[in-house]
Amino acid sequence: MTVIDERSDARFASLARLAFWTTVALYAALAVWLLVAGPPEVVGHFGANDGGPRFDPTPVFVGYMTLIVAVLVGIFVSVAPFARRIPIEFVNVPNRELWETPERRIILARRISADMYLMGAVTMLLMIAMVLASTLGGLGTTVPETFFVVMTTAYMVILGVIVLTMFRGDRYNPRALDDEPGFATP
Repeated sequence: MTVIDERSDARFASLARLAFWTTVALYAALAVWLLVAGPPEVVGHFGANDGGPRFDPTPVFVGYMTLIVAVLVGIFVSVAPFARRIPIEFVNVPNRELWETPERRIILARRISADMYLMGAVTMLLMIAMVLASTLGGLGTTVPETFFVVMTTAYMVILGVIVLTMFRGDRYNPRALDDEPGFATP
């Protein structure tokens, strides 16, 4: 059994938060660049079946995408306080009854928060890729049709790997805390 110590757990949480906020900052920089120096119109919708793309004014496109990003940021950021306050009966984790002590609830909330920040970082990268594809279309470059299939597949595979690592190892097994001082299994 792998023992997950407090330091590595806290370091992982910090790195996940850093990755998330870095990708949010990267999106913000891209949005500002697009407004200041980007093309006057970008692809707002890529047409399928030879329908052709729909072009939108850059400020409108950036506004809509920024609204979507703001909602996503709100969702990912709200998970940490929500995970600390929700009753354990409503949390879907393995060995739920072993996470009921206050010390373990703090650890559980930190791990859920870190994993959600990691998923948020990957989601922000997807948003950045979509904005880049739209910008390239606005600059007259044709984005290959396979780009969206590859981008979406990569996103889903990475999210799948994150979810699998969440529940396949000892990360959400409170018995992995046994060797830590003050965390004996009841």
